[in-house]
Formats: sequence, structure tokens, C-alpha cells
Amino acid sequence: MDELSIYLVIGVLMFGIGLVAGFLLMSTYYSKRFLAVARECERADSIAPLITEMERES
Repeated sequence: MDELSIYLVIGVLMFGIGLVAGFLLMSTYYSKRFLAVARECERADSIAPLITEMERES
């Protein structure tokens, strides 16, 4: 029974670490994409690149 609880704790920890790592990776990806789209909007002086990005992501 002791071994089962150790494996359960390890599983929960790995799941938590996976969630945190996934969140950090996705937030980094989307903040880079947002900055790229913001630069495109600034160059085009329009929100058209933002709209096309929203269509692409949905």
C-alpha cells in the first residue's frame, strides 16, 4: 500500500508539472503571436491583420 501511495503522489506531481509547463509554453507562444500581429497592425495602420489572425486561430 505504501508503494501505491508513492506512485499516486508521483503521478499527481507529474500531472501538475505538465499542466504548469503547458500553460507556460502556450502563454509564451501566444504572447509572441500577439506581438507579431500587433506589429503587422501597426505597419498596415489597420486591424485587418488582427481579424485574419482571429479567423486563422478559430
